[in-house]
Amino acid sequence: MIRKLEVLANITVIITSIVLCVVIVRNHSGLQQSTPPKATATPPATAAASRRAVVQPGTRIFVPGIDWSKSNRTLLLALSTHCHFCTESAPFFKQLKQRRTDDVRIVAVFPQPVDQAKPYLDKLDLSFEIVQSSLDTLGISGTPTLLLIDRDGAVTESWVGRLSEIEAARVLAKVYG
Repeated sequence: MIRKLEVLANITVIITSIVLCVVIVRNHSGLQQSTPPKATATPPATAAASRRAVVQPGTRIFVPGIDWSKSNRTLLLALSTHCHFCTESAPFFKQLKQRRTDDVRIVAVFPQPVDQAKPYLDKLDLSFEIVQSSLDTLGISGTPTLLLIDRDGAVTESWVGRLSEIEAARVLAKVYG
């Protein structure tokens, strides 16, 4: 009977030691127990975009060939011919174009050459002023990205990714409101 108690005590000590080691390793290695992700109302495309870097208000933007002082505000659309979210956003871009005023200039910037960007926009039945520029040098990490820029070349607002209907309405109000 004493022998059985000794074996049981040894097993208990071993199990306790293992549990203690696991706790210590987790606490010191930075590993946390996984928790299920919180539910959000953000559509997947927007959720992915929100993880990308956003050009912060106040950032000055330089794009060769664009004189910001030509209008009070410029809406810069950073697009790519390979971006399916850009293609899916074409109806919203048409709304932007239809509401355009003399106060707001719209310019599409592409990483691809203008001779590739123009047929892309033509296919979507869109016509904007087009320039080519590296998006990285503008601080843009994903397309579509919309930047509202003042006449001094400073970003006042930015939006990244395919916009929900509610977000699109907010953009229209902010740009033309």
